[in-house]
Amino acid sequence: MNNRKKQNNFLVHGGILALSSILVRFIGMIYRIPVVNIIGSKGNGYYSTAYSVYNILLLLSSYSLPLAVSKMVSARVTRGKWKETERVLAVAMIFAGITGTVFALLTYFGADFFCTNVLKSPMAAVALKWMAPTIFVMAFLGVLRGFFQGLQTTIPTAISQILEQIVNAGVSVGMAFVLFQYGMELATETGSEALAPAWGAAGSTIGTGSGALMALIFCTVLFFMYRGTIRRKAEADHHQKIRPYGKLMKILVLTAVPVILSTAAYNCIDIIDVGIFNSYMSRAGYGEELYNSVWGDYNAAYLLLIHLPVAFASAIASALVPSLSAAFAERNQNEVMNKIELTVKVTMVISIPCAFGLMAIGGNLARLLFTSIADDASKYLVFGGLAVVFYSLSTVTNAILQGLDHMERPVIHALIALIVHTGLALLLLYVFKLEIYAIIISYMAFSLVMLILNMISIYRLTGYLPDPIRGIGIPTIASVIVVIICFAVTFVISHVLGTGRKADLLIVALSLVLGVIAYFFGILASGCMTKAQLKALPFGTKILAIAARLNLIR
Repeated sequence: MNNRKKQNNFLVHGGILALSSILVRFIGMIYRIPVVNIIGSKGNGYYSTAYSVYNILLLLSSYSLPLAVSKMVSARVTRGKWKETERVLAVAMIFAGITGTVFALLTYFGADFFCTNVLKSPMAAVALKWMAPTIFVMAFLGVLRGFFQGLQTTIPTAISQILEQIVNAGVSVGMAFVLFQYGMELATETGSEALAPAWGAAGSTIGTGSGALMALIFCTVLFFMYRGTIRRKAEADHHQKIRPYGKLMKILVLTAVPVILSTAAYNCIDIIDVGIFNSYMSRAGYGEELYNSVWGDYNAAYLLLIHLPVAFASAIASALVPSLSAAFAERNQNEVMNKIELTVKVTMVISIPCAFGLMAIGGNLARLLFTSIADDASKYLVFGGLAVVFYSLSTVTNAILQGLDHMERPVIHALIALIVHTGLALLLLYVFKLEIYAIIISYMAFSLVMLILNMISIYRLTGYLPDPIRGIGIPTIASVIVVIICFAVTFVISHVLGTGRKADLLIVALSLVLGVIAYFFGILASGCMTKAQLKALPFGTKILAIAARLNLIR
């Protein structure tokens, strides 16, 4: 019973974080629509290029801190070592201050070098410079979020993420408009038309920093409210052996660095891809404005929508690591296996229909959301929708290996996958001339290689293999039925209304409603998930009650 409660707690908190992450991604997708329409494809290309550099510098400075801190805090709280937990927090704050300052300065003063010499997009430097303060803020925010997740509560992280994105959305849209107008004035004076979209992109980045600052304020207030409880537990802690600050700093670094390296490979993809793509397009004789527009469409119409369902896997992974670390520290093998099985199955049940759905109606969705994208961009999701499955599963399998204290394996696997990805991208660009589709194919290949290597390691460590029927077969068959429904809806509406925004809206809305209902019935009626697994889900009891009334589960 105790194990089941722990399992419920793990998935419930993972579900809370997943829901907030999906809401955050949804808000992000919604506010990017007016931003893209304000700054255009060129401006979005500058923003995407700057963000790819920002992302890699952010992860090198602080991206690993939530996971590293949560893992260290969870292991100590499980043993009642509250005095050492306080020291972990202090050490993490010092680490955040140092790395945040160094990388914020590097971002600001290195913006022109990165964007001009490496990425062949000089105007993106305007946006990148405005991102420098955000790196400093995010370092401290990462520590506080990791601390709360180490206490095995994701609610502070979830609320702070929502607050962050709401502020981000409002400020991004407003400042994108204001600075786009400012850029237009500069363009009139200098004759450089690229200044308007470049400054519009910079306005959007101000929202990123404003949202991060709001989230930091919220988490700081919440921490001081909880500070008294921590002190009382530390005073009641009678452990004699407490590690010194230097030792804890060493543990933090050794925990954070593997996470940084494996995550760096994920995020390096964007900066490598934009560098390779821009360089190829430049050598092929295309102008900077053209290939920045293509890259902006790829980022908005493909990456943004692909990462929306992947947010679920990222949230489950964040909740899994401290929970799995605690079970592993207690040497509770049954609980470890239950968590692994449940995490992988839930991820597949969610990601497979999302991938198939995006492949079926992704073009309609892209055209509906982004009025300024090129016609070809609506095909990107149809071509590369399976990335949702590969990235979701590679993300959670990364978390499983990290929770099992094998931090080095995701690093090795990521480096191998990155080599395959880069080689394939160069081959498809320079030999087969596939242009942006070369990037999409190699993007999927990275996550697939990562997933295969992770699953091999998990099998060797634990003996776990996913259920080929209930874990893979049934969700895939149910997803194919969803695709058939989407095609039928598209066929009928296209013949009645033709093409246009109204037709796209009806196709997306009806396909989503009918597809979700059909998939829900198929998964429950087929016995894909057991009652115990359903109960472990957020709102699992209500799902079971509905299924029982409809005679979908025995």
